[in-house]
Amino acid sequence: MDEMAQAAKAAKPNVFARLTRYFNDVKAEMKRVVWPNRPEIVNMSMVVLVTLVIMVMYVGSLDFLSQNAIQLLAKIGR
Repeated sequence: MDEMAQAAKAAKPNVFARLTRYFNDVKAEMKRVVWPNRPEIVNMSMVVLVTLVIMVMYVGSLDFLSQNAIQLLAKIGR
């Protein structure tokens, strides 16, 4: 049991070595990233804004309709 624990400890690098390797891997991965250019960012932002406006109108109309339906049902019960 003691030999196995020592072997596992010897195989596992210390915290600083693991952190160094992690940040080196992050740096290497960030060099591979293809960043969008300005027109692509503007285009994607417009898609998000248009989708947001459509969803706000959809949820708002559902809220308005359900509120009126509940008020109508409340009047019928009187």
